[in-house]
Amino acid sequence: MKNVKLLLTLCCVAFGLASCSTLKKMPSTAQMQAINDSIVAEGFQLYYSERANWIATDLMFEKCDLANVGGSVTYQLDANTWAVVFFDRNNENCVLEYRTSTLGNEAYVIDSIRPISEEERILWIRNNTLINKAIGKYGDKMQFASKSFGSPNLDIIEINDHLIRMYFLQGTVKHDLIPFGNDYSIDFDDNLEPIAFRKYHNSLISIPTKEGGEEVRMTVHSHLKDNPFITPTDICNFLLYRPAGMNSFSVLSTAYNCMFTFSLDQQAIFVEKRK
Repeated sequence: MKNVKLLLTLCCVAFGLASCSTLKKMPSTAQMQAINDSIVAEGFQLYYSERANWIATDLMFEKCDLANVGGSVTYQLDANTWAVVFFDRNNENCVLEYRTSTLGNEAYVIDSIRPISEEERILWIRNNTLINKAIGKYGDKMQFASKSFGSPNLDIIEINDHLIRMYFLQGTVKHDLIPFGNDYSIDFDDNLEPIAFRKYHNSLISIPTKEGGEEVRMTVHSHLKDNPFITPTDICNFLLYRPAGMNSFSVLSTAYNCMFTFSLDQQAIFVEKRK
């Protein structure tokens, strides 16, 4: 039986606010539960979006002539279904559509040509507008690893009817590691104007999932006082890159002097106060 190993990584995490020298007041139990439930829900939403993109992109490379592929959109058809649609070079027809359910392994691919829908056209125009505004205003504030490590991934999530959140996540082509950090989000209002920028981690934290030839079964990294909680980006990249035997990770919160642990099995965050 392999030994279970735990990897502890200390990292600097911030939202760009001034750091406090004293512990923050702990939210009430009910408030903490609400905050953590919201983080888990958004983390899974981000994961479903990015995973659908991964699979759909692989299928597009397999089934399509790249010379005839233009833009694409990823969106939620309903509470449990995600769709990824690739356009032709003229951005007039769909050349491949991938749909997947979050309730199981049900998914299907349509590679017959059809005109793009009006909803898809509007989403594509909207997303291009958001990307141009995000890069134009905040591009110089975002840093990512070299291409040999992996390119950043971009996801656009509708938080509610009046708030759109764009995420930039550090991807990797390296095996046996989870990339935490190099992650950002930009919020947009009803007028598609950027209203908030967040830098979740100060740097890239590449956490190996093997150590000395043995499997790492759990990881811990530390967040500074400016960002005391596990982040949706933490959850997303953990789910994307974790090995099969790793079902949880923890964040040491220096702000609240506690440990937050995300459990995949229970799809929840648990809080343990430190003495």
